[in-house]
Amino acid sequence: MEELVRRLTQAAGLCRKYGLAAEELDHDAVLVQDYRVRVALLGAFNTGKSALLNALLGTPLVQVSVQEETSLPVEVFYGTQGITVQRGGRACRADPTVLRSGGAALDGAEMARACLPLPALASLPGISLLDTPGIGTYPAAHNAGLPALVRQAGAYILVFGADAPVITESMAAFLATLPLTEKPLLCVLTKADQFSPGQLDAITEYLEHSLKEQLGVQARLCRVCCTAESRLDGVPEFLAALQVRAGEMQAAEARRCLAAGITPLIRYLEERLQNSRLLEPELARKADLLDDRLARLRSVVDDMNERAARLTEQAAADAADHCRETLAPLAGPLAEMPAAGQDPAPFADGTLLSVLRAEARSRIFPVLESYEKAMHRLASLYGLTLPDRDSGRDAFPDSAFSGTGPLFAGGNTDPAALLDALQGLVRDCLTTGSRQAFASLREALSRPLYDQLASLRKALEDTRRQQHEQAEASSQSLEELQADLTLLHEMMAFAGEEGQSHV
Repeated sequence: MEELVRRLTQAAGLCRKYGLAAEELDHDAVLVQDYRVRVALLGAFNTGKSALLNALLGTPLVQVSVQEETSLPVEVFYGTQGITVQRGGRACRADPTVLRSGGAALDGAEMARACLPLPALASLPGISLLDTPGIGTYPAAHNAGLPALVRQAGAYILVFGADAPVITESMAAFLATLPLTEKPLLCVLTKADQFSPGQLDAITEYLEHSLKEQLGVQARLCRVCCTAESRLDGVPEFLAALQVRAGEMQAAEARRCLAAGITPLIRYLEERLQNSRLLEPELARKADLLDDRLARLRSVVDDMNERAARLTEQAAADAADHCRETLAPLAGPLAEMPAAGQDPAPFADGTLLSVLRAEARSRIFPVLESYEKAMHRLASLYGLTLPDRDSGRDAFPDSAFSGTGPLFAGGNTDPAALLDALQGLVRDCLTTGSRQAFASLREALSRPLYDQLASLRKALEDTRRQQHEQAEASSQSLEELQADLTLLHEMMAFAGEEGQSHV
């Protein structure tokens, strides 16, 4: 691993030597040194994720309550740096009890990290445990960074409570965006002490069947109990096996970063070597051709971006119109709930999120995927390369969804007006989310194309400058030689005259 880190640092130095960007390689070198296999604990509200984490750590680190839901992701790993809370892109130190007490200290935070010297973590230095808000809850839906944080995890533990052994539609939709079958996975059934062995057998069988049917996951559930006398059958063994593989996964990540980082440098140096054999007129012609190529590429990409933006906007509008048929039967019951003393917002939130995700998958994601395929074809035509992305898996409706609470704040009981308001909210969410998703995808695909051609253009200019400097140096040497030769001729002439006078 030290050799891989050294090579990353060396590659960054070479990039700086030739005037290329080295920040990403520097960043990768630091990340690889601190690499840990992130194990994300996922599940619905009140399934026992936080209780499981506390039981694994042997200490009540995070809050556990049937009333208070986990408000933000908490990553725990071995070390001595303590608790840090990330807010607005900045990490600030926090009191060790903040994760257990919660409250205003965590308001506005995106996530927290706990780097602690706990005995349970000492044997897992290559592992980090990520406790997450319940899938489908308000904190999960409004944490914009959570989907990417979870997708980037190296392994998953799915947590189900034996008292509610179901995979909800919102949970299935979220889990379907994750590569569950591609990474190490453990499924856990908590609260096993609350049911008889026969009941647990039936619950386990039902859940295992649901996992296979709804998610395509073939897994056996581990039954655990997270009370004072905790029983964590299978979970420590799963983490221990990951720890054994952590070094291999770290090395694989380092090699991936190194390959991605040095590819532009290799192309730059190859171009320099090719250009060094060309004369100035040939270099000038090549520069003109490359400038024309870059201009044509920008024109084609701009046209593709404009067309894809229009199609994305239209897909969002079509999805909003289509969802009215789905929402129409719900407007009446939702309008009646306040009169019955019930809060309709939680039910409406879950329903609208499901609708948003379904419409995004069926109408908006195909547009984004088609755009990405077209960009890859264009890159291939120009002899360039693009990074692979899971653009169709970005759960952008979650981050764009603001919640239905304001719709019911005025006590609106007119089903027609409520239906219009619900559809308007869906339209706004889909429009905002699709714009954000397309902007992110456009940046991820357009910039590498421009950067690669710009790198080739830079190689060409550097070659021309080098040849010009060499020509100047050569000219200077000849002029100096000529001056010295003239001086010698003068000296020789002077010597001849003096010699003749003596004879």
